[in-house]
Amino acid sequence: MEAKTRSRMVMVASWLIIIGIIGLAYKFLVEPRLSGRRSKLVEKTSAQRYDHEIKVAHDSFPGYAILRSDAVKNLLDRQSIKLTFIDDKADYRRRARDLKSGKVQMAVFTVDAYLKAGSVIGDFPGSIVLVIDESKGADAIVAHKRGVATIPNLSNPKARIVLTPDSPSETLARIMINTMSLPSLPTDWASDANGAEDVYKKLKSADPDEPSAYVLWEPYVTKALAIEGVHLLLDSSKLKGYIVDVLVVQREFLDTQRELVTHVVQAYLRANYDYTNQPDGLLSLIEADAKQYGDALSRNEASQLVKGIEWRNTVENYAHFGVISGEQAKDTEKLEAMIGKIMQVLVKTNSLPSDPLSGKYGNLFFEGILRSLHHDKFHPGVLDAGGTTGLDDIFVDTAAVVEEKVREDAALNPLSDTNWNTLAPVAAMKIEPIQFGRGNARILPGSQRALADIASKLKSFPQYYLRVVGHTRKEGDPAANKILATQRAEAAAKALRQLGIKSHRIRAIASTRTSTKMQGGAAQSVTFELLGKPY
Repeated sequence: MEAKTRSRMVMVASWLIIIGIIGLAYKFLVEPRLSGRRSKLVEKTSAQRYDHEIKVAHDSFPGYAILRSDAVKNLLDRQSIKLTFIDDKADYRRRARDLKSGKVQMAVFTVDAYLKAGSVIGDFPGSIVLVIDESKGADAIVAHKRGVATIPNLSNPKARIVLTPDSPSETLARIMINTMSLPSLPTDWASDANGAEDVYKKLKSADPDEPSAYVLWEPYVTKALAIEGVHLLLDSSKLKGYIVDVLVVQREFLDTQRELVTHVVQAYLRANYDYTNQPDGLLSLIEADAKQYGDALSRNEASQLVKGIEWRNTVENYAHFGVISGEQAKDTEKLEAMIGKIMQVLVKTNSLPSDPLSGKYGNLFFEGILRSLHHDKFHPGVLDAGGTTGLDDIFVDTAAVVEEKVREDAALNPLSDTNWNTLAPVAAMKIEPIQFGRGNARILPGSQRALADIASKLKSFPQYYLRVVGHTRKEGDPAANKILATQRAEAAAKALRQLGIKSHRIRAIASTRTSTKMQGGAAQSVTFELLGKPY
């Protein structure tokens, strides 16, 4: 009996060992192979979901949130198109090279960044097909008030502007330098930093009495202004048509895969429509996008970002690309004009040695896709003939389709004498001297170009008023000199009105002070002072 029991125990133990060996063999030999096959099958099945993959070079800037959104993804899923985003950490030169080599088929740029990158690599390998957004306060120049109370305080041999090189921040500083008279600002005015966070840290640790300004973007603008004694000198809400983000498509890909590009443009415009027309749609999107692609934002920081970025809708894109004009387009600036004036800033401030496009700015964009959408009566709120886009997993459908329009800049109101006196001086404009006939107020023909340049700059700074100041000199009859100074200021103001500047934005006066040293060395001439409502 005991022998049988021992025999059974040995048999059970043997089977347990055999089962264990089989289990180990399955775990370490069979299961990995099966798992690998399953993984490959899943990968294959996932890849089969998409017929096309488009690689897009980008960075974490929140303005690109709509392009990266679930709404765009879901819409493109229906077309079996996948967007794969390649984050190059805002290395615009690499971005342009990757576009040229075909490593990416699409890329996002600010216009200035594309101009500079293309100039460096010697080629502009892509065409702009869409205007994504414009900065309207998301970029700013700040300073300690003790060191730089106003922009003219930067006219100082010791002044420095701390910024991130090859970024919209650098361009904002160059726009200021190109527009405002800062004759004593040194040629080596730029002090490099590594991103907005680094600029913010330098601001916090700086001596408040130093004549230094700091250029950063949200959310660091909001953080900077929370520092005691720090104030705003200039932000992008005062500008028009300078800091603009665009979608660029490799030229060969655009030629051979135009239908795919059209699907991407349509998906973007539809997603933009939905997020814009839903309560807190953009705010929620920015918060979610920041968690995935950048640093998490507080509700207030996300809200400031939404206020500081103006995303372009379908009709505004039609206007920018010249697809519509006249009353429909209102005062929308054409893309070609924007590229031209940005190029002018880069060349005049020595960011570029010369214009690499030789003025042929129309070669930089392609309006064909938007023109086709307009011809087909495309509306971003309608997916098909049956109704709205129906992105139920994103938003609840609106009850009615909203008609998109071109938004207009907030108009400056006419001012009383008292209100004119409350305006804050911003800076004198940087201009070529206006030449008059000897002893009279007739503007000489050679100054027409300078006046046109002033008018162009005023249109690009729509939130500023202008004071035209006629200056007198010590020599001669004081009363006669003052009359002449007034007449010359009024003549210059009249010329600017004829060039399209609203009458109520301009006031002509004679200076109460006498001087023999005017801008450009022209005695008894006129100067142009930008005025604004205090921030």
